[in-house]
Amino acid sequence: MKVFLIGGTGLIGSYLLPRLIEKGHEVYALTRDESKLAKISKLGAYGILGDIRNPLMFKKLLPDKPEIIILLAMPVIRPGRRITKDMKDDLRAETNDFFRKSIYLATYWKCPLILPGGTSYKTENNETADETWPILRKGLTEIGTDTDEMVNEAIKSGYPGVIQLIYGKIYGNGGLFRLLYDMAEKGRSTIIGSGENFIPNIYAGDAAAAVIAAIEKLPVGEKFIIADDTPVSQRDFSLFMAEIIKKKRPVHMPALIFRLIAGKDFYDVVRMNCRVSNEKAKRILGWQPQYSSYKEGLKETIRQINEEKTIITSGRIA
Repeated sequence: MKVFLIGGTGLIGSYLLPRLIEKGHEVYALTRDESKLAKISKLGAYGILGDIRNPLMFKKLLPDKPEIIILLAMPVIRPGRRITKDMKDDLRAETNDFFRKSIYLATYWKCPLILPGGTSYKTENNETADETWPILRKGLTEIGTDTDEMVNEAIKSGYPGVIQLIYGKIYGNGGLFRLLYDMAEKGRSTIIGSGENFIPNIYAGDAAAAVIAAIEKLPVGEKFIIADDTPVSQRDFSLFMAEIIKKKRPVHMPALIFRLIAGKDFYDVVRMNCRVSNEKAKRILGWQPQYSSYKEGLKETIRQINEEKTIITSGRIA
C-alpha cells in the first residue's frame, strides 16, 4: 500500500518505519526536521518535509494519493518542566490541529486513517477497562479532550474511515522513555508516593506491530487498546528496571511534594490507576505482543540501548 506516515522518526515510528518497508509498503514519512530526511531515505522510505498543521504546504509533494494515513506525531512534552495554563492550552491546540488536519487529509484523499490514543481510564480494585469504558481526562491528559470528540464523530459518521489504537505507556529505545532511563542510570529514578497505582505498558515494537495489524485488517470504525498482558504497579516497574541495570533502588518522593514541584497536571498523570484488557485487539486484529510482560520488554529495550552505546563508543557512528 501507499502509506502516508505522520511521525515516522518518533518512538513508535522508529520501530514502525522499517517494518513497513520490510512488508513491501511504499512509505511517505512527514517530518518537520530537515536533518531527518536522510534517515528516512536510508530506511527506504520517502521523506516529506512539512508540518501536519499546514497540509497545503506539503500535500502536493506526494506523487500520488496515499491508500492509508497513520498519525503518530504528538506534541513534545518533557518531564521536569511545570506546565502552565498557557502551555497546556497551546498543547491542546496543537493536539487538536494534528488530529483535525489528519482527518482533513483522509477526507481529501478518501482513505482510511489510523489515529493514536492513550489508556486514560480509572479502575479500582481488580476492575479491568476495555474499549467500552469512558475515557477519563485528568491533568495533562485533558489536552486530548477535543480529539476524543473528533474520533467519536468520525466513527459515528463513517467518514473518513477511522481506526484508533489506544496505547498504554510506551517504552523503547527513544522518546520520553529514553530520558527516564538515562535518569535511572544516573541513580535519579523516583517513585511517586507509594507507587502502588497501575499504569498499562507496551513495548514500542509491539505498538508498531499493532499498526501493521490494523493496516492488514482495516477494521474501520473500531478502537483497540494496545497494552501488554501483565499489569504492574509503578513501583514494581521502577524497581525492576533499577535491578536489571544494577542501580540503586529508586527513592520515594511524597506525592504532595511531587505535586508542589511538578504541578497538578503531571501529578494527575503519574497517579492514575488503570488496568486494561487487550482482548479485542487480539481477537479482531490478530495481534499478539511479542513481549507479554514488561520484564521481557524492558530487557530487550535495555539491550538495544546498550548496543547503540557500544556502536557510538566504537566510533562507527559519526
